[in-house]
Amino acid sequence: MIYLEYLNPQYLYEMIFWVITFFLLKRFWNKTEVRLVYGYITAGLNILAVVFFVYISINGSFKFFDGIAFSFLHIMVAFIMFTLAILSKKLDNSNEEI
Repeated sequence: MIYLEYLNPQYLYEMIFWVITFFLLKRFWNKTEVRLVYGYITAGLNILAVVFFVYISINGSFKFFDGIAFSFLHIMVAFIMFTLAILSKKLDNSNEEI
């Protein structure tokens, strides 16, 4: 039995958004600018998430240690995305020289 009260339309909207994003990225991923912009935006959004976690931890609506854990996770993802964007740019520049 499917519980329809748990079926929130927000989940449907998010799934549609991610499917459209996937197909757009699949089509344009071979362009260097698209990869760089995607990496920078993803890293920036993760840093914004860290700011929000710190804010709600200080505000008291989120447990302090949960805020530290989630902030650490998002900082690691941001560093990885920045690193991948920089390495991708360097690799593309070295391939152009050859």
